[in-house]
Amino acid sequence: MPHVKVHSILLLISFLALKHAAVLAYELPEEPGEEAHSPNPAFIVELGGESFYSLDLPAGKGMGGLAAIMIDVDVRISQRFWVFGAFHFDSSVWYDYMNRPAFLREEEGFAYDVELEVEEFFATWSPVPDRISFSAGRMFSVVSYANQLHLADFQFNMKPRIFTDYFGSNHGLAVDGMAARFCREGRVARTSLFVEAAKNGFEGEDLVLTTTLDAAFDMGSLRFGLRGFQYFDHQGGDHPLFIYLPQADTFQPSYREGLRMNALGGGINLWWDLPWTESLFIQAEGVSRKLGGESLHGAYAFAILAHSPKLESSFMFQQLDIPVWSGDEGMADFGTQRERAYTAGLSYYPAEDHRLRVEYSRHTNSPFYDRMILAKWTFFIDLTR
Repeated sequence: MPHVKVHSILLLISFLALKHAAVLAYELPEEPGEEAHSPNPAFIVELGGESFYSLDLPAGKGMGGLAAIMIDVDVRISQRFWVFGAFHFDSSVWYDYMNRPAFLREEEGFAYDVELEVEEFFATWSPVPDRISFSAGRMFSVVSYANQLHLADFQFNMKPRIFTDYFGSNHGLAVDGMAARFCREGRVARTSLFVEAAKNGFEGEDLVLTTTLDAAFDMGSLRFGLRGFQYFDHQGGDHPLFIYLPQADTFQPSYREGLRMNALGGGINLWWDLPWTESLFIQAEGVSRKLGGESLHGAYAFAILAHSPKLESSFMFQQLDIPVWSGDEGMADFGTQRERAYTAGLSYYPAEDHRLRVEYSRHTNSPFYDRMILAKWTFFIDLTR
């Protein structure tokens, strides 16, 4: 379908969305696995869309169009069993811009098409509601506060690089397999243990095993959470970290056969209801990622100030080590360089099912981005309301 036609359809759907309601405003993230729906049977289908415009300031070039069309299906059969699916039709222009290094984009350019991405499709059974649950299918991993969210639900236009770069694409880390959740509720704290045994979709890749411990505290106007995780995998040459290689055949034999790559990380978030404005939300996470005998370290932190139900301002700082490959053809080794990014932006909600987001980002030592302005319009329609 031509780009112009797809974008026209997106604008038409967006106009119709003004008659519907699906809250986009930023809220304290729920514990992964915790459902916001009623325990009564329910069937919910949401249609969403995103359009974007980016301006590369050093090059003076701009581009824009369709980012994605999204269909989310939530079927709650009973309090103990439900099914969820998130199907996104991603624009290759947006996907390539987010995931391909600048030198590849310049050499190969963009070929426009729309591809189906099954972000999540899983079933959950809870033998003890709100305490124990088991899920099977494709799910966003719960190792990170930011990773467990869909990109359209994340406050910024791009997910933190420590997860998109170390584990997956701009969608984050999705795992195909099984997960279990065990929760204990106290007077002011809730603690949970999550275990995932799965694969994350890359070719030649063995089992991924994660364990995550989460604690959430509610003190009235102040709420905060703590999370720590362990991640183990054994990756082959198709891992996202190898996208920095100038040639696909420049692996040492040990890299070609597969490489142990473990990770440890954790995070904290804090929600504070302020007397002089709406709220302040702060979140930070860090990761140590093994690659061969080296460790790559990265972290991010952001703050969101809600001035009113319709307006929010935000700032994020990111820092991560990325591999720098060197060597002759047929062989390669790597060192590291430190990438940093600063992002400031505004989110405006003209209606509760629409979000207009504009942000400025400055990256240093990044093979992907330099200085840019990125705008995105996100909306949802609840087709079953």
